[in-house]
Amino acid sequence: MHLPRIVLMLACLCLAVPAWALAPTEVFSQAGANVAVLETFDAQGQRLGAYSATVVAAERLVATCDVLETAAALRVAAGSGSLDARVLARDRERNLCLIQASGLGALPLARRSRALPVGNRVFALSNALGLGVGISEGVVSGIRSFPAGDYIQFSAPISPGSEGGALVDDDGRLVGVIDYRRRDGQNVNFASTAAWVDQIEVRAAASEARLKRFDRAMALSAQQDWNALQRMAVAWADEEPEAADAWRFFLAAARGRGEGEAELRGWRALYRIDPSSAETGVGLGRALMAGGRTREALDLARQLQSAHPEEATGWLFLGQAQQASGLAAESEQSYRRAVELDPWLIDAYRSSALLAQARGDSKTAIAVWGRLSGLYANQLWPRLGLVSAYLTAGKPAKAWAVLAQVAESEAGRDADGALVWYWKGATLARLGCPEQAIKAYRESLDRRPASADWALAGIGFALAEMRRFPEAIDAFRAAAQAAPANDEWRYQLAVNLKDGGRAGEALAITTDLLAKKPDAARNWRQHGFILAVLGRAAEAIPAMEKSLQIESRQAKLWGALIETYQVTGRHEDARRAYEQLRAIDGEIAGEIYRSVILPYEGKAQ
Repeated sequence: MHLPRIVLMLACLCLAVPAWALAPTEVFSQAGANVAVLETFDAQGQRLGAYSATVVAAERLVATCDVLETAAALRVAAGSGSLDARVLARDRERNLCLIQASGLGALPLARRSRALPVGNRVFALSNALGLGVGISEGVVSGIRSFPAGDYIQFSAPISPGSEGGALVDDDGRLVGVIDYRRRDGQNVNFASTAAWVDQIEVRAAASEARLKRFDRAMALSAQQDWNALQRMAVAWADEEPEAADAWRFFLAAARGRGEGEAELRGWRALYRIDPSSAETGVGLGRALMAGGRTREALDLARQLQSAHPEEATGWLFLGQAQQASGLAAESEQSYRRAVELDPWLIDAYRSSALLAQARGDSKTAIAVWGRLSGLYANQLWPRLGLVSAYLTAGKPAKAWAVLAQVAESEAGRDADGALVWYWKGATLARLGCPEQAIKAYRESLDRRPASADWALAGIGFALAEMRRFPEAIDAFRAAAQAAPANDEWRYQLAVNLKDGGRAGEALAITTDLLAKKPDAARNWRQHGFILAVLGRAAEAIPAMEKSLQIESRQAKLWGALIETYQVTGRHEDARRAYEQLRAIDGEIAGEIYRSVILPYEGKAQ
């Protein structure tokens, strides 16, 4: 039986189609050399990061602007070796920067003249994870609209370091420039169109005044001149209320000045400007959490997850909001989903480990931090996370062993840094060596840590353990001054003022803390203790009761409340409170019965 001629012709055409396209190995062979490794350095010559850059003309490459903004120097590594580079023009709205590298021998990629249809094969060529230029395959998933224009959505896997890499078709022609910051889940990635490359210089010239203003703001930020930066940002926002950069610098100034409410105002403005941005929504949510608005943050997190179900950072934030709301099981599920969507979202691993620590699951926390320490052997942070996990598990000797190994590890360059000395202090304190702990904390302060308040507070805790309250008070006061937005240190200052015989000063602090965070059980607890110390037992009782309404399983507070009831003659209330304590902690209830209940029963007889 003979097939019709037209069917044979169609069959031949179908068989011939794959021959027109290049195999992945051929694409990489043809186009791989046109993508370079881009390294950024700070003013001291320390490397900040490794990214990608695509050759677009003789001695010219294109990269994403966001990875360049804090860099003092650039180098590109291609076939012609490692070369110094500089920024020629910036199109910040589209996140595209043109770079010049004199002596670069690589030729530019041919560009596709027409838009690539949805469903067509594409390849991502990039320096993913800083491992060198490689290739991954996917398809064009769609064209998506953003404020800066239409972006290509594609499914080829990318990772940190891919930004600035080339998205090419199956003939090796440039289709777009990968933008890693625009992602919405696993293999839901975006690239700016190749046609935008030719518009960078024109658009940069048109926005010259705005770029100069941006550079001035960046300089003030680098100098940490927060007052001047705040004045500039406020004036900028007054002139251009919809300018996102103005509000971002306003945020930076508020953060630098320790003004939590101003920072929240900035995030609200950014979210108003672009409510579709998951990144901005997450920033607003975290500011709400920092300000004690946990319920509002959780509501926002749920909205973001619903609007961006494939956004890993949205799931991460949802987990953090759930954890802050006491929803531990839901939080754990959210962290797992975040990691599924983005296996390189390190904060999700960190949050998962910290959640395990908070739940008393030391085994899981240690396992997570141990795995991260192996994966990132040349970095310090996972080892310090492991130290923290061991301390939480009550194993300070193991924590000390990890710290002792830092100098011999690939992260050894940081062995004498402020962070290592801080954790030495924390570990020595747990080992029962408060004097040595204080010395370690002071070594940390001598190295000018980014957050000096933690070392100052560590000194305060060590001094308090030795009941050297006047010195502990000074240390916690210094910590509170170093980080005005961190109410933890003011709380600890109040505790030490009370224990150091200065309860009147402590009362003013807890009164203020209650006004800011009326739902915090510990604020009411400490307020009640302070009132009791001041001899104001009748006022102390409502504060203690309020704390127990918020968090009922505070056995020691039940004991204090029972004693205060007895002092004020409320013996029946003391009896009822004792029965509730028995259901919570029988051992403490027995002690309270012997020391507080029985003596009064003897008096009654």
